[in-house]
Amino acid sequence: MGYALAVEVAAALLCVVAVVTAAVPQAEDFVRFAVLAVALVVHVVVVWRGEERRRARAVGPIFDLTSVWTFAAVIVLPASLALLLIAGMRLATYPIRRRPWWRYLFGSAVLLASAAAAALFMRLFTALPLTSTTELTVQAGLVATVTGAALVYWVVQAAGHAGILTLTLGERLRDQWGSRGDNVAEAATLVVGGLLAVAMVFGVFYPLLVLLVLCPINLMLADHMADAAQLREHARTDARTGLLNSRGLREQAPRVLERCRTAGTPAAVLIIDLDLFKSINDTWGHPAGDAVLAATGETLRESVRPGDIAARDGGEEFVLVLPDTNRAAALGVANRIRLDIAALRVPTSEKDGNPIVVAERTASIGVAASPGNGTEFDELRRAADTALYSAKTQGRNRAQEAS
Repeated sequence: MGYALAVEVAAALLCVVAVVTAAVPQAEDFVRFAVLAVALVVHVVVVWRGEERRRARAVGPIFDLTSVWTFAAVIVLPASLALLLIAGMRLATYPIRRRPWWRYLFGSAVLLASAAAAALFMRLFTALPLTSTTELTVQAGLVATVTGAALVYWVVQAAGHAGILTLTLGERLRDQWGSRGDNVAEAATLVVGGLLAVAMVFGVFYPLLVLLVLCPINLMLADHMADAAQLREHARTDARTGLLNSRGLREQAPRVLERCRTAGTPAAVLIIDLDLFKSINDTWGHPAGDAVLAATGETLRESVRPGDIAARDGGEEFVLVLPDTNRAAALGVANRIRLDIAALRVPTSEKDGNPIVVAERTASIGVAASPGNGTEFDELRRAADTALYSAKTQGRNRAQEAS
């Protein structure tokens, strides 16, 4: 807590100094501000779900791809407008991020501190007199200044988040600087942001360039990162349902629950078992059973939020891990899923190849909540499994809370 407060105070001081020493905004600055604000809104709307999934999978810090717009703002706008753009973005996206307010405040403070530090770096080095005033020297000086500002922007963010993660998780500092892929993506994003800034300063039609060229480049970068993440996740994904498999569940569930424990927020684990599933295979064959599993997986994918975990843990058993969810909300989710499964009509074929529709299948669900039933994944899973057994013995097709 002391570290977080110190970072927030330092961020506030940096912002004040950057604003006081910055130039007064001119009419053209407000036009650039409006262009960047529109582009930033489009970016957030298009990629935020993918970003949330990437954030949920991350072991250490990740870098937000909105840097392409915020870093460009630091270069081309007075510090007051650049910081206003960043603060407005953070306020607008808070409702969809589902983060505790104090954690989101800390992240916002680190981002504002990095922008203010980079703005001060730009202000300092553009004010230095050059020994030579040739065009080549001026261009080289501009490139060096923008590169240095990008380095400052990255280092302040990475160091701020690495420090808080090291203190709260008790892990090594050197492991908290983001993955190699995330750092490469951030470097590419800052390069695009620098190019965008140059285009806005020297280009005649820069608003069109921003919206029609650089925005798609950034979106393609986000898509590339998503594809790379899919390849890494292949070994942890169940091919039949598209959910995590047992390995993926074991890797990600403890991480999510640890975040909730550190933040002091509730969490829940649901174990879902399809009732009398063996009878499907015995009556119509394994293709029919596979079709029911796939339909159940799709139902679960549609039922969870970005940041939740959904896995098939072998056979006809599924597991959900729901962060920031209390016992009552988890029971509500369980009953909604139970009704959705009961309403499924799955077109498939029987053993002889004749078309059939499998319907009116039910599921039993065990619900365990943290901290009441424990804080570790294995504790919550045992409690949910016991509740599931109780639901089975009481007649199936019901959601049962752990005692």
